[in-house]
Amino acid sequence: MIEKQTYTLDPVADTAHLKVPYFSMRGHEAGPRLAVSAPDDLARRLSNRFWDLPSIGRMRGSLVVRSDDQDPSYDMPDVVVRLTDQPDNDAYYQVLGRMAELGMISGRGVPLRRAA
Repeated sequence: MIEKQTYTLDPVADTAHLKVPYFSMRGHEAGPRLAVSAPDDLARRLSNRFWDLPSIGRMRGSLVVRSDDQDPSYDMPDVVVRLTDQPDNDAYYQVLGRMAELGMISGRGVPLRRAA
């Protein structure tokens, strides 16, 4: 007689090994791949800000935001920005400034002086 096996999945424990970023967006043109590594809470808040940015899809290249407990090299980035616990605005403008330096974005309101 064949016995039926059942499995119980713990959604937290069973997905802990997955390397799912909080934010991953490829722009409409080819360009550099920027990976941002930040503490978990900051990475979540930063990702939400990028999702709310209407022009993010027009960038050149790719942007990935991950928690710092995940290895950013998984995304094979050209550049990695590692953020520490800091105010959200500082982190946001630091990433935007780095994107501007790399030629991923351009326009008013992106201060290069605050680049990482």
